[in-house]
Amino acid sequence: MKAVAALVFLSWVSLSVSAGAPERVQFIATLQLDDAAPVALDLQLPSKQSAKLRLSDGSTLELATPGNSASPEGALIKLITPSGEVMHTATIPDSGLTSTSFAYQVCAGEVTYMSPAPAIEPASRARC
Repeated sequence: MKAVAALVFLSWVSLSVSAGAPERVQFIATLQLDDAAPVALDLQLPSKQSAKLRLSDGSTLELATPGNSASPEGALIKLITPSGEVMHTATIPDSGLTSTSFAYQVCAGEVTYMSPAPAIEPASRARC
């Protein structure tokens, strides 16, 4: 399985932390893009922050913690094509969220979102 090194950090927006929100939110994910090896992601974002991650195929994964201007009431997960088209958006309506897991499988432009993420064996690879 390819490591998180397949992701390139694009931006990081910092906002202040408020008293009822968790200090950080952990995003644990697996991304399967067509027949490529699955990519594992384990990222912790401080409260009220967001990140955009460029994937190896040029698509973007956007994550936002609760209280962020993009998602004030919960966490936000968004998968965007290289051309800027939103493929999928998920909102987790929990202002006290500390951890979430999810998986995306993209086969020939069709997106499957799973949450919580299923366990993936390192040697296994889904075929489109």
